Amino acid sequence: MLRAVSSPSSEDDLQADQVLSAGGSYKQRELKRIARRMRRSVLGPTSVYYAGVTAPAIAAGMATVCSAAFSRAGWDPYWVLMASAIMASMAGISWYLIFMRLAYRHGFGRGTEKNETTNMRFDWQGVTWERGQMRAEVAWPGISGIDLKKSFIHVRVIDGEDLILPRSWFQRRTDMKDFADKLTRMRKEFSARG
Repeated sequence: MLRAVSSPSSEDDLQADQVLSAGGSYKQRELKRIARRMRRSVLGPTSVYYAGVTAPAIAAGMATVCSAAFSRAGWDPYWVLMASAIMASMAGISWYLIFMRLAYRHGFGRGTEKNETTNMRFDWQGVTWERGQMRAEVAWPGISGIDLKKSFIHVRVIDGEDLILPRSWFQRRTDMKDFADKLTRMRKEFSARG
């Protein structure tokens, strides 16, 4: 729900004391929808890294172990190479598939996102974000953009976690659109002032 919006005296002139505030709690359904739209993949970068880097290492290790075992058994070098290659490829592919499945992102929301109320305050200095014992401030030059999506406002933060203002925090969709327009104007105006 939109908490308070103080509007400037004229549409074209932003006041240094203008403050926009919004806050509320994220609902489980909103978190799922937002996470699906924001994530570029169902796998995190760490999962992709470990699966992609360790699968070849496991395949190489399996090839070495199989080659040594088959050579000691007295197999012909041609069959040692073929059998080792087949075992190595199966080990690498199996590791990759198992690890990717175990690393699949399926949880939405973390920590206090669903339990605590989130408050955001936008003024001439930038953005102040609060939830529970957490408080973060970002100056306007640290905001790379503000996008209005169908069900949320997306405030893009440089080198930080983006801020999301869901539709449920506003009375009507037009209120959300007006809020996003004012934020965009604030960002342009106050970023230019430094």
